[in-house]
Amino acid sequence: MKFITPISTTALTVILLSACSTSDDVNKMTNNSKEQISEVTSDKNFPQNDETNQTEQTMTQAEVLDAVKTDLKTDLTKMLPSELPLEEGKYLTATTKSDTNNYEVIFYESDEPIAVNHEMLADNDQIIARLKAQKYESIQEANEQVGFENFSEFGGQPIDLGFGITGYQDAGAGSMWTSWNEGRWAIAAHTHTSEGEKGEKLAKEATEFLETHTLPIPKPNGFAHIDVYQSDNRIIWQKESTVYMIDEVKDPIITLEIATHIEEKE
Repeated sequence: MKFITPISTTALTVILLSACSTSDDVNKMTNNSKEQISEVTSDKNFPQNDETNQTEQTMTQAEVLDAVKTDLKTDLTKMLPSELPLEEGKYLTATTKSDTNNYEVIFYESDEPIAVNHEMLADNDQIIARLKAQKYESIQEANEQVGFENFSEFGGQPIDLGFGITGYQDAGAGSMWTSWNEGRWAIAAHTHTSEGEKGEKLAKEATEFLETHTLPIPKPNGFAHIDVYQSDNRIIWQKESTVYMIDEVKDPIITLEIATHIEEKE
């Protein structure tokens, strides 16, 4: 007959403690697993909604300009810049309006990515430039909008702008213009009569810039108005019966720079 050896109190205590320890380990493992699953889940960037994705997705300048081209519903030839100047850390975006014979694009920079034509742009005042196009009834009517002038025929005080180009200074009603022609373009730098040297300086800067940069080829003419006081910079040119204009740019040289990046988009 076999006898079951009694378990001592000490041995029983060890067994119970061991069982508790095993249970605690299992619970810890379970909790750790839950934490790991939670961490993995929280690390995934799940899309929240279409609007969030639309405003948060970062697009290159080329992608933004391609979206602008797509949004323009018009019969006109689409002329758009290939790039625009941006402050470091800023993002390019735009609003568009268009119909058969007109279009308008306002380019903005923003502190965060914003999709083209997003409603948030209604409150954005960081305008880089505006580009407008309008078709007229005739080439003659379009030409009248450009207002091209051959300044050598109007006289004025001749001034050497460098690079073999002669400008002409003319003043009236408190304003002074230093004006010249380059190919099919008329260019005029505006200042006040009391600061004529500033107009001359701007004209020479523009002449130097255009030695290495090319404005769009107009058909037949274009006119660039640049302003010392950054209040009325406009570049307008004609392509037969359609007139294109860049304005709303503060810096006169940047206005010219944007114009030199204009391309025909198919």
